[in-house]
Amino acid sequence: MDPLKLHEIDENLIGTDVAQLKFLCMNLIPKKRLETVIDGKDLFQRLDEQALLDDQLLVPELLITIGRLDLLGILKTSKEEVDRKLLERDISSKGVSPYRKMLFEISEDMTEENLRSVKFLLVPVLPKAKLGSSASLLDVMIEMEKQQKLGEDNLHELYNILMECNKQLACRIEDFQNMDPEQETHRLPLQEMLNDEQLSLPIQLNIERVEGERRDSSVGSLYTDSDTPPRSDEYYSMTQRPLGFCLIINNYRFEEATSLRKREGTMKDKDELLSLFQRMHFEVEVREDLRASDIRAVIKEFAKKDHTQMGAFACCVLSHGEKGAVLGTDGKPVEIRELTQPFAECRTLPTKPKLFFIQACQGKENQYGIWTADGQENDTEESTIDEESKIEEDASVPAMRRVPLEADFLIGMATVEQYMSYRHTTEGSVYIQELCRQLQNCPRNEDILSILTKVNREVSFKVLNGFKQMPEPRYTLTKKLVLPMD
Repeated sequence: MDPLKLHEIDENLIGTDVAQLKFLCMNLIPKKRLETVIDGKDLFQRLDEQALLDDQLLVPELLITIGRLDLLGILKTSKEEVDRKLLERDISSKGVSPYRKMLFEISEDMTEENLRSVKFLLVPVLPKAKLGSSASLLDVMIEMEKQQKLGEDNLHELYNILMECNKQLACRIEDFQNMDPEQETHRLPLQEMLNDEQLSLPIQLNIERVEGERRDSSVGSLYTDSDTPPRSDEYYSMTQRPLGFCLIINNYRFEEATSLRKREGTMKDKDELLSLFQRMHFEVEVREDLRASDIRAVIKEFAKKDHTQMGAFACCVLSHGEKGAVLGTDGKPVEIRELTQPFAECRTLPTKPKLFFIQACQGKENQYGIWTADGQENDTEESTIDEESKIEEDASVPAMRRVPLEADFLIGMATVEQYMSYRHTTEGSVYIQELCRQLQNCPRNEDILSILTKVNREVSFKVLNGFKQMPEPRYTLTKKLVLPMD
């Protein structure tokens, strides 16, 4: 790039411009070299040392990002021309990090009042000296990165703070996290897909604007249905790592006085759930053979944990049961409300999904199939379990209890009320095994309710000791929930 043009650009940059450019270049220039930059000439020299000025689009891209469109005239170009070329740029080229652009845009839209709130909320996290009145949001974010409280894969701290101050700014983070890796760079060969007018769209396209710019069904789409990033206001954020705590209560051996049999096969369920939730980035703990009082105690223990940095909570209960309740190993019931209510009152879990999967009977009745018009009484439905004699029920005497729900809960019940659920003595329960299989094999971006519908269908097809089982999800989710897998 012409040194005289770079010199002229430098002459027109003010101190704030230089600070912003340094922030945007933090992924391009070593930190030690960046610290010595005091003006535009220094910055351009450091970029040249990294052989980055060979890319004729980098400086224009930086100028557009900080809003200095007036300086593009020095380079004999325009924003529209740069945007078009950026869309065509080779994906291997280094440009301004989408992560840095996202943080910069948040800083640009941050009001003084919001900034004061952010600094106040960061007092427990950062040294007070770094949160003085002269510190900009960019300064604060740089310090957060130094303290490892912020990074491209570590955005939950900033997200939680912005949720307290300005939810619209927090949604910028969700939009960034929901972007496809290729969309982040915006360097696809779009000239084969769009007409010239559409190619003049700005580099900062988001999914809503792309949808608005589509001409009709004859024009190629930027995104296929399966790759469309979900809107941040429709989906729960699932990017925290770890994603959340997962408690598995596995009751196998019951006290002799209860006359309840051992739950053979439950270890298979426990192992499958442990592996599954670990793959989904949950921090999993297993508690086994708990009396009713112990179940209540461990529920309270997990409800008192700090879930601030988490995105969800999950609890799986494998036990004998009755209507509206699960049983401790002493045969005493614990109402499902007693499982959920402590988490409804947890101050660090509001607006976050709370998932409960209950493998237990909800009554003593067997559920019979109904013959349909295309079947005959001598038809036999295929059973996926070879030895039906090894199928057992997780039932006890039913009791009338209600299962109220608060907001953002999902309760996956192995069976509808009044009926038994079934468990194979070696292969595990029908419901839990199908649940794990569907979650492990689900298509990308498929939400949990769609997955549970498939579970319902597959379980309902099975014949179990001559009877049927129909799972039942109950939920008060306020957004779509897509669980991550690996």
